[in-house]
Amino acid sequence: MNRRLSSEQDNLRTKRALMRQQINQSHRVDREFEIDERFNSVSMFIKHDELEIDECEYYDHQTWERLDRFDQVLPNQRNNCSWVIYEDFLYIFGGFTFNGRLDDVHRYSFSSNQWQHLNTTGQKPSARENNGAIQYKDHMYVFGGCDGLLWLNDFYSLNLKTLLWKKIEPTGQCPSERFGIACGAYQTKMLIFGGCDGNHYLNDAYVWDFEEQVWNKLQLIGDIPSARSCPSYSTLNNYIYIFGGFDGVNRLNDFYKLNIFSGKVKRISQHGTIPCPRYFHTSEVYQNKLLLFGGFNGQARLNDLYEFEFGSKTWKKLEVHEPPKGRSSMVFQLYNDSLYVFGGYDGDELLSDIYKLEFKNAQVPRSSFIQDLRSLINNPLMSDVVFIVEDHQVYANRCILGARSEHFQTLFFEEFRDKEQIYIEITECCHQTFMEMLQYIYTDQLDSSLSTTRLLSLIVLSDQYIMQRLKYLCEEQLIRKINCNNVIELILFSKKYNCRLLRIQTMKQLVDNISTIKKRKDFIKLTQEPEILLEIIQKKC
Repeated sequence: MNRRLSSEQDNLRTKRALMRQQINQSHRVDREFEIDERFNSVSMFIKHDELEIDECEYYDHQTWERLDRFDQVLPNQRNNCSWVIYEDFLYIFGGFTFNGRLDDVHRYSFSSNQWQHLNTTGQKPSARENNGAIQYKDHMYVFGGCDGLLWLNDFYSLNLKTLLWKKIEPTGQCPSERFGIACGAYQTKMLIFGGCDGNHYLNDAYVWDFEEQVWNKLQLIGDIPSARSCPSYSTLNNYIYIFGGFDGVNRLNDFYKLNIFSGKVKRISQHGTIPCPRYFHTSEVYQNKLLLFGGFNGQARLNDLYEFEFGSKTWKKLEVHEPPKGRSSMVFQLYNDSLYVFGGYDGDELLSDIYKLEFKNAQVPRSSFIQDLRSLINNPLMSDVVFIVEDHQVYANRCILGARSEHFQTLFFEEFRDKEQIYIEITECCHQTFMEMLQYIYTDQLDSSLSTTRLLSLIVLSDQYIMQRLKYLCEEQLIRKINCNNVIELILFSKKYNCRLLRIQTMKQLVDNISTIKKRKDFIKLTQEPEILLEIIQKKC
């Protein structure tokens, strides 16, 4: 083994020397730099190629891309669903189909372009459409809507980690029944405005305080909008921006900003190419602009896209290519410099297609930070530590490992401080699990498709190498995999390795399904855990 490692070390030195030589030559031949004293900056001249910069707006003249495929599992066609974005996922709830309203929850992964139907538990909301939803911390909050017969004012939260619904009992000055509201959240406050209760169009506002757990009516002052439902709304800091809507007679295209804390409303003056009056449209704030898409103008469903520049208060219609068909009541969400549109109604049929419009900026290249760090994993040319795992050599960087793990910091910068190249044999895990741990260390990301066995192994490693966040991420994934077949194994594991989140959810699964689980052969394992049995009895009584 020592002879093989010595040979590898010599090969590495040779490769690094060749790499340094190539880098030095490329710097000498390809580029010259000179200081421009007028601007006190560095100007770079490339001898053979000229750098061209497109000075037009980089979200104008772009092309929509359709993402759904024939072989892809998609949610039912629908419109008027509510949605939130959380971490790297889009969550949708409910909506309208020609067969009735819906109460299902689906999750879309922006990174994998895959949909997943989620099995939720707890006090679920009834099927509904046109209700408001916001994300606060790790929950989706849903208010009101219409179930086809009644207008609603009930209030629910969905824990996006455990997928547990909870009905929030009304306290304080509760809003009346309504659908088609504008809503938004900032800091600890959620605001709803307007809507329709089936008989009247509304222009009142209410604020839910997440800390006090109480509703309060917000007294609006200033340029109070007329009563309306189904406007577009977007939140920027402590303001909700409301455009258009329907007042029962007219479609609107006036524009307001409403302060969530003070209730002060200001009508925004508009210049340029102002969007026509409409409702069932959507909007998003991006950088210093508001983007508005689609809706219904009384004659046709629309697929136009506008931007409003807050500084100049000017609208501009964006010239984009291959847009989605005109639609109303769709999902419209911004994520990582791209707009996404899902579903809606085109006037003839309900939709379940999904489109993406990427804002390509020629002047500012997209960040490659994560990819650059990922390229260091198992890179022999840039490593200074080698792990031996199941006869595999795994190359890494002690500075990165030390910065991410207290264990590695002690190991590399105290015990092995003076060694130039370090070789460490790993015997406590398999090669694949060790590589997944390295991916987390370098990128702060965890593969969402890991098996239960792999996640359990990573939790053991997270304890050994003192990485609490990795442990929590693994617990979150395991919670989604709990079922009657594995709950006993998982609750015993959670007790042994002090997995608090996993322990809570496995206990809930046990209590809720005890009549089924106690018939399993492995249930006898719990007789060795009187603490767990006692907790089950206490929760059932």
